[in-house]
Amino acid sequence: MATGLLIGLLTIGALGVGLRLFMDRDAENRLRPGEAAALAELRGPLPANAFLACPPGYCGVAEAATSPAFAIDTDRLAEHWAHLIAREPRIAAVFAAPKERRFVLVQHSAALRFPDVVTVEFVALGADRSSLAVYGRARYGRYDFGVNRRRVVAWLHRLQQLASPATGQ
Repeated sequence: MATGLLIGLLTIGALGVGLRLFMDRDAENRLRPGEAAALAELRGPLPANAFLACPPGYCGVAEAATSPAFAIDTDRLAEHWAHLIAREPRIAAVFAAPKERRFVLVQHSAALRFPDVVTVEFVALGADRSSLAVYGRARYGRYDFGVNRRRVVAWLHRLQQLASPATGQ
């Protein structure tokens, strides 16, 4: 009985190590077709493993959360975003379309290195006003247990703190 348990534990451990090595490959930090989607063109419903936040009227997805508006221009907002993302663990920038103000990142989970794809677009709302659309989704699996929702909401909260006038703007 103890031998069977030991073999089972070793098998599970080996599978976990193998999965982690597979998910940590360079290929997981490259975009696949359709992953650099323009957020304003998205249509719902979103998959269960995804979360989207957009400025009002920007995205055509009814279940999208509302992104905050910032009293700064898109270039300054993008600088704050870059500062925020630089502090994030296990993240790689994988696509940039500066003219469209669209950027795509891949962030891996801590334990097994599952990749989540995050697209961000900076949106001008007028003179010295801007917002952003953020779309996080799991590359694998049907459910993400709320990981993308928590990530996007936390990032938007931290971005509001970074971009607030109290930070010395």
